[in-house]
Amino acid sequence: MKHKKIIMGTCVVLAAAVGLVSVSVSAGTAIETARASTGRLDCELELNGKVESLRDVTSYSRIDGRICTVHVREGDLVKKGDLLISYDTKELTRKQTLTELDAEAEQGGYDGKKQYGGRVAGLYGEAKNSLPELEAQIQTTEAVILMTRQALNDRKSELSARGAQLQADLAGCVPDEDDDPDEVARARECIESQIAQNAHDQQYDSEIVKKQEELQFLDYLMATYKEKKSVMESQKAQTQLSLQTEGEKNRLEAEKAASDIESGTCLEDLATASEGIRAEISGVVTHIYVTEGCRVSEGAELIRIESMDEAAVVCYVNKYDIISIEEGQTASAHIKNKDYECTVSRIEKKTSDDGESPGVRVELKINEPDEQIILGIEAKAKVRTAMLAYALLVPVDAIYSDEEDDHVYVIEDNRAVRRKVVIGVRNDDMAEIREGLSAGETVGWDEMNELADGQKVKVK
Repeated sequence: MKHKKIIMGTCVVLAAAVGLVSVSVSAGTAIETARASTGRLDCELELNGKVESLRDVTSYSRIDGRICTVHVREGDLVKKGDLLISYDTKELTRKQTLTELDAEAEQGGYDGKKQYGGRVAGLYGEAKNSLPELEAQIQTTEAVILMTRQALNDRKSELSARGAQLQADLAGCVPDEDDDPDEVARARECIESQIAQNAHDQQYDSEIVKKQEELQFLDYLMATYKEKKSVMESQKAQTQLSLQTEGEKNRLEAEKAASDIESGTCLEDLATASEGIRAEISGVVTHIYVTEGCRVSEGAELIRIESMDEAAVVCYVNKYDIISIEEGQTASAHIKNKDYECTVSRIEKKTSDDGESPGVRVELKINEPDEQIILGIEAKAKVRTAMLAYALLVPVDAIYSDEEDDHVYVIEDNRAVRRKVVIGVRNDDMAEIREGLSAGETVGWDEMNELADGQKVKVK
């Protein structure tokens, strides 16, 4: 059976001192032999990739404005904080002034609404609080008027009754046969005097005059109260329509807060823009979206920088080799005649479907990148997929495989004896023997044909 070799990537044997000697079969065919020995086995997978940045930052315009100067070109290496793009400062100053004036006008409108609302609330509160008091004053005054009028009427009735009584007395004061005419005359004169006094009292009695004056004042007071009540009722009705509800107050406050935030943000953005667009990270300018003199709107893309600190070699690995790669493995990359240590930082959990890079994307992050690295350049990489410190090793040429098993031919008493073995990790040169062979045993192989079990060999 033809000798079959299995290769899993380019690998390097750092140790494993294996001695090779030549022997010959009885027919004179030379074979190679090697002694199984313990050594170190490193396995590396060679990959082709391209240098890419794992992090990029795109700067966007925070204002509507005109670009004055672009200070860099695509491909330039920049440091964090470097000035990249400048705006037209005259236009920015004009916009800043207009924004400040708009903010002042907004503040004035807000203050006016607050003051008007306060005045309306004050008038409404005055009317609302005054009406119950006025109503109580009107009721009290009405009661006092009734009492005063009743007292006036009582006094008038008293004097009227007195006058009627005096008229009756006068009518009954006539002389009889036995009466002294002079005494009767004097009696009538006294009664008439009292009647005259009574008539005067009914018009000008001090108590009546006082009550009439009190009634006149009370009527004036009642009219004043009612007039003020009417004014307060009208004031309440009118201000109630213009009275701000709690929701309207909250809306006014929210609108003012939103306006303050908007104007503050606008002024902050203008102030930032006046200082220009500066690099947020150190890296390479990979794309400039604007030109000098052009106008940009808020949110427009300006410039993109790809970080050199996050540089990596990106490879696409086929389905056979990907099983040997894990995140965290160490690797190396050869870029521009310089070697860089790397780490497998990410393995995508899907295959590429762009048609140009078939396989699984693997990112080999460069541990210590420098300014010599060029993004987009092709690179050779090696991933250390395995490392065995104490492995029993034989050359891969000594291993044969068929449908039954993997086997080697052990040289015993100048004969090649077939022996089944279990193969572990291997590279292009050496393979680990896990079962079937001991250290110090010699194995042999023919470069042209497979040896036969029991075939006699002769050491040259």
